[in-house]
Amino acid sequence: MGDVESYIDDVKRWHHSPQRQQWMALALLEAEDGFRRLDGYRDLPRLKQALKEATTDDE
Repeated sequence: MGDVESYIDDVKRWHHSPQRQQWMALALLEAEDGFRRLDGYRDLPRLKQALKEATTDDE
């Protein structure tokens, strides 16, 4: 995340939420090449499904 920090260090004015999201998205896209794949990344769809099932509101 150091690469992301280096991209957003120069941002002086963080206005409203959409602008913050734009800066963060741009920083992540710029730093993407330096990211490494996480161990267990193939299990992420199973994790997503388990979280979805655990958080559904059955009222």
